[in-house]
Amino acid sequence: MDIFWYVLVGLLLVGYLTLEGADFGVGMLIPFARDEADRARMRRLVVPLFLANEVWLVAFVGLLFGALPLLEGELLAGLRIPVTLLLLAWFLRDAALWFRCAHPGAGWRRAWDAVLPVASLVLAAGWGVVLSVLIRGLSIGGGGQPTATLGDLLHPFTLGSAAVLVLASLRQGIFFTALSAGGDNPLGERADRLAKQLTLALAGLILLTAVIGLVSCDAKVAVAINGLFPAIAVLGSGRDHANGKTVRALARGAAPLIALPVSVGIANGTTALATRSGVGELSLGDAVAASSTLTLLAVTVLPALVAVAFAQAWFWRVFAPGRSAGRAPEPVAG
Repeated sequence: MDIFWYVLVGLLLVGYLTLEGADFGVGMLIPFARDEADRARMRRLVVPLFLANEVWLVAFVGLLFGALPLLEGELLAGLRIPVTLLLLAWFLRDAALWFRCAHPGAGWRRAWDAVLPVASLVLAAGWGVVLSVLIRGLSIGGGGQPTATLGDLLHPFTLGSAAVLVLASLRQGIFFTALSAGGDNPLGERADRLAKQLTLALAGLILLTAVIGLVSCDAKVAVAINGLFPAIAVLGSGRDHANGKTVRALARGAAPLIALPVSVGIANGTTALATRSGVGELSLGDAVAASSTLTLLAVTVLPALVAVAFAQAWFWRVFAPGRSAGRAPEPVAG
């Protein structure tokens, strides 16, 4: 049963990145909007969906704490710098969506319009950094504890993975805006041109990052999977978008966001937290909680996750672009 909880925690993270990737992309696209009306329309695309999407992140952290408490502590200690940046970017992104209309001043609104794309970019890049570092394995600090050194954070494989998640999210944001009601894409033809350019750039970057990973990482299979399948999916999603199959393009385009956390699990196997030297590694058996705790989680958390999944489906059915644009709450409208 240990592996069940490990996989479930990973699936929650996959769900979060898959859904929130589009939100990150819309946030990064704000500077490309033509006018205030387009900016307001683009912000409304992710409200209230971003709150529903963030439930998966909360569930991921909560289950990680409950089912794998030792792993959570090791991750927070070893990845404290990127995790801190992720938390800061998360707070600022949400604040930019909610607080922009709290004051009518033009300067106030311009400031939040600048914060939103930067915070969205940092969120996408930060997750790329965290997950790619886990694929390579952590270093060992002076105290003998697993840690991500500056060299780990600035390694070419890490930077390449961060860039992949940024471009993938930006591209998902373009597809997401194309689903707005009546086909009224705030970016118009510029979005189509940008999507075409990003398709080839993203596929090439994925393959380049995979080559770097094959040279510098021990987990060859995980790196190869993280390169081959997302690149193929990205090219396929580009054809889908060109043929007007935007929903299918959005589904396929999520492949880079899914592949990276999946590759962490493949790379580590039953090692919950790996190091490149093998010293200080944390096995899954040592990381998992006591059986009594897992039993309690099975009784309480699993039914709650099922309810969350149904609620998520309802949110998307009601508020997704093309179904109810204009019915979403307007805390971010200008």
